[in-house]
Amino acid sequence: MNKAIADRVSGVLFFLAFVPYILTILNGLTQPSPISWAIWGSVDVLTLVAMKKKNALNSQIIGALAGASVTTLLAVVYGKPTMGSIEWVSIVGAVAGIILWQRTGNALLAIISSQAAILIGAIPTFAGAYSNPAQENPIAWLIWFSSCICALFAIRKWDLANALQPLTFTIVEGVMVFLVVIRPHF
Repeated sequence: MNKAIADRVSGVLFFLAFVPYILTILNGLTQPSPISWAIWGSVDVLTLVAMKKKNALNSQIIGALAGASVTTLLAVVYGKPTMGSIEWVSIVGAVAGIILWQRTGNALLAIISSQAAILIGAIPTFAGAYSNPAQENPIAWLIWFSSCICALFAIRKWDLANALQPLTFTIVEGVMVFLVVIRPHF
C-alpha cells in the first residue's frame, strides 16, 4: 500500500471511529469526563505541534485531534467531571513535555512525554473495559485499530519522531480490541 494513501486512510478512519462513540454520548449511554477529554485533546495538540516541528506529522494525529475536540465539546455538555490520579499524571506528562521542549528546544522530548501521558491515561479505560466490556463500543475500537494498522504502514521513517505516536496508539487500541472484542468471547 502506498504510504501517502495509508496515511490519509488512517486519519479518516481515526476520525470516523469517533462517530459511534459520539452517538453513545448523544443517546445518553456514555457520560464522558470533560476533564479527561480536555487533557487528551491537549496532549494531542502537543503531539501534533511537536511532530510538525520534527517534520513527522501524520494524518492519524490530525484525525485524533479533530475527534477529541468534538468529543471534548460534547463532554462539557453531556459528561460528568472527574479528576483522579490518572488525569493528574496525564497533565504532568503534558506539562513536562512542554517544559522539556522549551528548555531543550527538542520537540522529540515533547513527543515522548505526550505519548507516555497517553499510555498512562489509558489505564482507567483498560480497567473499565476489563470490568465491563459492554460499556465500550466494539465497532469504534475496531475502526480505531484499523486506523493504527494503516498508520503503521504509513510510517515514513522508523525513528521516534515518526513512529512513536502510531505505535502508542496501536498499543492502546490493540489492548482495547482484545478487552472489548476478543476477551468477551472466551
